[in-house]
Amino acid sequence: MPISQIFSALVGLMFTANAFAGQTLDDFAMRSEVTQPVIIELYTSQGCSSCPPAETWLSAFSYEPRLWRDYFPLAFHVTYWDYIGWKDPYGQRAFSQRQYDHLNKNHIKQVYTPQFVINGVEWRGWFDRVLGEVLTLKPRSVGVLDVNILGKQLRATFTSRSDSSEVARLHLALVGAGITTDIKRGENRHKRLAHDFTVLSHQTFDANEQSKGEFVGKITLPSDLMTNAERLAWVAWIEQEGQAIQAVGDWLVPNNIH
Repeated sequence: MPISQIFSALVGLMFTANAFAGQTLDDFAMRSEVTQPVIIELYTSQGCSSCPPAETWLSAFSYEPRLWRDYFPLAFHVTYWDYIGWKDPYGQRAFSQRQYDHLNKNHIKQVYTPQFVINGVEWRGWFDRVLGEVLTLKPRSVGVLDVNILGKQLRATFTSRSDSSEVARLHLALVGAGITTDIKRGENRHKRLAHDFTVLSHQTFDANEQSKGEFVGKITLPSDLMTNAERLAWVAWIEQEGQAIQAVGDWLVPNNIH
């Protein structure tokens, strides 16, 4: 058997064994499909009275059997509503900036909450509570993403099937689910809000200088926020030309959440 086939077989066994044992914060390995999934970004805030219904809609993906294969929901909490009386503990300025980056790249026409961006394009279908045209898109072959986390070290490769000369960037998010918050002030005062797919941390990694499809780096964990979640997930995705094109993700065994 050729060396290349032996290597591929060993990699496949590694992913199978890891999936059987369960993914953890410091021992994670996933490989994507070849076709592009649906990567859903929600921009939201605990200080926005219109946001809880959107978060409830996003939470329904917890019961979607194709979650982490075809669907990758991500809730980014912004900070620009903090001034009206309630500081969102999950809000980060970097998340607000990410939303404005979408505006600057003409992915969206304006900034508001709740706002959905799917695969780098503004999506208003949530107001009808259906994915609509998103589900009718013809799947396109974009390439395979492999992500490995061991300890605090990340290694990833993306084998692109695109002719684009644009260098890809890897994004890594730690996502929390089963989060509840009692809101004492602001537009949602006296309410208990529930959150799933909340982005607790977000890092980006540039490609290796010698290979635009390889990524290596150290990860950081938001220990002050992790304990608020009933469960966690790693989600990694590739962006090219400013748009999300491929992703991997999975729930984690709660070996060291609390």
